[in-house]
Amino acid sequence: MEGPSYDITRVRNIGIVAHIDAGKTTLTERILYYTRKIHKMGEVHEGTAEMDWMDQERERGITITAAATTVNWRGHQINIIDTPGHVDFTVEVERSLRVLDGVVVVFSGVEGVESQSETVWRQADRYRVPRIAFVNKLDRVESDFAATVSAIQGRLGAVPLPLFFPWKDPDGRLLGMVDVLRGEAIRWDESSKGERYEYLPLPPGLEEAHAHYKELLLEHLAELSDEVAEAYLAGRELPLGVVIPVVRRAVLERGWVPVLGGAALRNVGVQPVLDAVVDFLPSPVDIPPVEGLGPDGRGRESRPPDPRAPLSALVFKVATDPYAGRLLYTRIYSGTLSEGDTVLNASSGKRVRVTKLFRLHANRRERLGVATAGDIVGLISTDRVLTGDTLCDPEHPLHLEPIAFPEPVVFMAVEARSEAEEPVLRQALEKIAQEDPTFYVREDESTGQLLVGGMGELHLEVQLRRVREEFGVSHRVGRPRVAYKETLARPIEVEEELAHAVGGRGQYAKLRLFFEPLPRGGGFSFACQVPPEVLPPHFVEAARRGIQEALSASPIGGYPVTDLAARLVDGAASPVDSTEIAFEACATQALRRALEQAGVSLLEPIAEGDIITPSEYLGEVVSDLGRRRGEVRSIETKGAFEVVHVAIPLAETFGYATRLRSLTQGRAVYTLRVTHYEVVPEQIAREVLRGRGYQYG
Repeated sequence: MEGPSYDITRVRNIGIVAHIDAGKTTLTERILYYTRKIHKMGEVHEGTAEMDWMDQERERGITITAAATTVNWRGHQINIIDTPGHVDFTVEVERSLRVLDGVVVVFSGVEGVESQSETVWRQADRYRVPRIAFVNKLDRVESDFAATVSAIQGRLGAVPLPLFFPWKDPDGRLLGMVDVLRGEAIRWDESSKGERYEYLPLPPGLEEAHAHYKELLLEHLAELSDEVAEAYLAGRELPLGVVIPVVRRAVLERGWVPVLGGAALRNVGVQPVLDAVVDFLPSPVDIPPVEGLGPDGRGRESRPPDPRAPLSALVFKVATDPYAGRLLYTRIYSGTLSEGDTVLNASSGKRVRVTKLFRLHANRRERLGVATAGDIVGLISTDRVLTGDTLCDPEHPLHLEPIAFPEPVVFMAVEARSEAEEPVLRQALEKIAQEDPTFYVREDESTGQLLVGGMGELHLEVQLRRVREEFGVSHRVGRPRVAYKETLARPIEVEEELAHAVGGRGQYAKLRLFFEPLPRGGGFSFACQVPPEVLPPHFVEAARRGIQEALSASPIGGYPVTDLAARLVDGAASPVDSTEIAFEACATQALRRALEQAGVSLLEPIAEGDIITPSEYLGEVVSDLGRRRGEVRSIETKGAFEVVHVAIPLAETFGYATRLRSLTQGRAVYTLRVTHYEVVPEQIAREVLRGRGYQYG
């Protein structure tokens, strides 16, 4: 849709998100097939899915990295990002949602709303992304469409608008779907792999279910439209041309959620999803203009989604292409971008030349000459650009809000197998860290070991395997260990004075500071009650910097310090010898003294999630959780399975996948994600800190 015929109102930028194994990639494969993007369906279970192009994705049968493609449906250009469902790769969902205008959320009609479904839903809430829901796997006898719709409302707090419901025979076999608005059934033709389908009169026995869902739908829509309200009260039928725009308003203005259904693996229910994307999800002009900081970071400015406006674009992902170099996945919010353009990287303040521009399809690319507002494209530049950087018109600078990424929760020590390979290993790890903002590389100050950090065991395993396979570097890894933190054990007031000469010049600073622990998740706060005539503001700011920089490593266990409030109570400066450096150093020493005198509490990451186990193994699973310091929050029965909602210290989950398989003969699955930090029991804290070379307490 490039060139003179480009119509931004006919563009949809969407993501497909779900809990792992809900059928998200299977749905995407059918979308590609029915839109003629591919001519043969790939299958996840066969390792042939088009969008899962990495070797590891095909071997494991899961999506690891977000992949982009573009399809056309009913004259609309749909830019699609297929995202991972595994919790370790949530960052791929996070950065995708930051640049998308709409989302299709896939739920399993068997498991319903699962923990990672809830996580991605909350992420979409945070970015205020409109969405539609697709209830998948309705061909399974144990599937329950109504229960899933109810969970979308109850567990996610959404207003579901069921537009379809399943048509099944008395034995529970899925025959098709019923279109609530049309009052007709749809049957998909198996011989054409679902490409052909037909509308049929409503089958006998479905009248009551149809009446229920239609009344539910019209009750909600009547709140938005007088015409719908009058027709509903009068029992009068309304044409689709009247109802569909009202559903669209419900999605865009209220955040209500149209619910569709089917069985992607059986090629049932996919085309209505494409219709819903076109009919109900927003184009770039339906969302508010993007906002950012203007020149020199002063004031907020907006950019309309107009090709004629100054360029503003966000790089939401960086990938290494073995042939082309670093590929920058970019959302263009305003303006036009052409090959050869020189633009401003507002994040670094440096100019960047765009050497190549591509339309993306999984790991393949189609060369573009120009891209405009509303597009999601790949571009190549030899200049340094990172995830979250803003590219804009040099004459009209705009700095968009960067993407926030979580801190690592798991670390591993890694070393090359030979000294000669050590620099190559570091270079490979740093390249991966540039691509993946949740993959950290640093040196342990206490041991000198090279550490890598990430969101979980699988995350680190995948990235370290890339080091071996893509970069050809052999290495050894240590056992995983969690990212502990420390906080002050009790309130304390300390006075610190710094007075000495450096290079023939005196350095003087005096501070009295009150430190106290904050509730979990409180972070760091700083306040000053010293008048500016006693302590100039630039010295106060230097003291704050000194404390904040010292939070990176406690003198007790060497872990980051968090949940701490600092209040500057008094201070003194010399008109001759005081400097900002002196106040920074003095404040750092004050914090170290406070931690040493008051002691610290060790904090550990806590993971929450679900374990789904056959009922006969529930006792063994719960007993094992108890031995791992796990807390069972609730247990929910779903047919022959039990869903155990649990909170457990992350340190107790290493190797849990193997243990759970052993306990349940491989029939149980689990999903956990780190949600918060809690104080470590004293005996365990002693052992952890003793291992760091420190005595506890």
